[in-house]
Amino acid sequence: MSAGSGTISSFASRLRYDSGYAERCLRALDEALDSAKAYGAWRAFDPGQSRGVFSRLAALPALTKADLRAHGPQGFVPGGRDLDAGLAAREIELVETSGSTGDRVVNVWYQPWWDSSEAASWRLNSHARAAGVGDHSEAILTSPWCTGFPCEDEYLAVHQRTLGRFLYLSERSDPSTWSGELMDRMVAELDAFKPVILEANPSFLATLSRHVVKRALRVHSPAVIILTYENPSVLHQRQIRRAFDSPVASSYGATETAYVFMECEAGRLHQVTESCHVDFLPFAPEHGGPDVGRILVTTFDNPWRSLVRFDVGDVVRLNGPAPCPCGRDEGLTLASVEGRSIGITLTPEGRAVTQGAVDRVLGAVEGLVEYQILQTDPEAFHLLFVADDAASIAVAGAARKALRELYGTAAVIATERVEAILPDPPGKYKLAKMYEPVDLDALLDERYAPKRK
Repeated sequence: MSAGSGTISSFASRLRYDSGYAERCLRALDEALDSAKAYGAWRAFDPGQSRGVFSRLAALPALTKADLRAHGPQGFVPGGRDLDAGLAAREIELVETSGSTGDRVVNVWYQPWWDSSEAASWRLNSHARAAGVGDHSEAILTSPWCTGFPCEDEYLAVHQRTLGRFLYLSERSDPSTWSGELMDRMVAELDAFKPVILEANPSFLATLSRHVVKRALRVHSPAVIILTYENPSVLHQRQIRRAFDSPVASSYGATETAYVFMECEAGRLHQVTESCHVDFLPFAPEHGGPDVGRILVTTFDNPWRSLVRFDVGDVVRLNGPAPCPCGRDEGLTLASVEGRSIGITLTPEGRAVTQGAVDRVLGAVEGLVEYQILQTDPEAFHLLFVADDAASIAVAGAARKALRELYGTAAVIATERVEAILPDPPGKYKLAKMYEPVDLDALLDERYAPKRK
């Protein structure tokens, strides 16, 4: 847990919410401070009931995954509930997030709370709402280590990958190893199952989409495609739209927080205000603020897990002052999720560059299929890229030009064509990597999050 000193402004206080929103925030905050053991030390930061709930929240530290590991699942159970009793009654279960060892967290999983948050998110997209989601059929194409039935050394029959209304399309976690026969099987199963929703990791679905286009196949287009599990690249979205006629929406959340934002039919992401509060911490102007910054999430109405100002580890870009064409105006509205905070790179002069900024310039490079940018020292960048068969030299040149315009003339940019970009465990792609983590506190606007002394 980390905190600054002095008076901290609350970005949330300038936004519009429904009449019950502040009460939901207050209930979540008071329940955490009063009854969840992990927040014992936080009470000293709380300015008290005389202040508004947004000001009280802004004065508190950020909750990290390290804190979740340090206090364990029981530390965040509110209201005197007994974790062992809940597990014995099968009301809850313990679920460990996938990923590297240092990033894993054991979470208390309460399915009704998750389902309620998911249902609230669907209502923020007119296509999902019109599809009558709820007990709909759904196909899922993500890493099976995130959700599904992993099997890396043989293939599973369709009944072994079906669970109720869910069909899991792949048992393999690395799309670069997918055979043509496996992807043909996915297409055939989509045509037979005819899911209302296809929920997919964008890089996984882009791999299948390239196969569909290359072989001139026809594939069932569901009522809605929901992209989840990783931040979608401009390239991946373009490839998906070439293969499928479905409307595509990006859903943003985390195992710890459930659903936080949902993309509407106009392409903006709206906060799921029924199930969470989001504190926005703008970066300083030289690093993209006030429209770019970090987010901290406070969850509502989970009787088994009390999370306040949880750092999900992502950077977002606000929509700006113009209202969203869809008419929704409650809570935060985003133009984009800019990617993981660990995906921030720096110009040679020290200016922050988000993964989203990299993606927008490289998304305009004709013939580029996939990429990964590695910053190896303050001035050196190494671009790994996959290109169309005949476009290697042109892609390399155009990509270097685009990146030099982004990072400046002092940047030294090397390019290397590869056959595939490999996902990190458990099956998520990192489009940008830094040789050492960026000090995120140094990027923040001190009015909203003072730098630590």
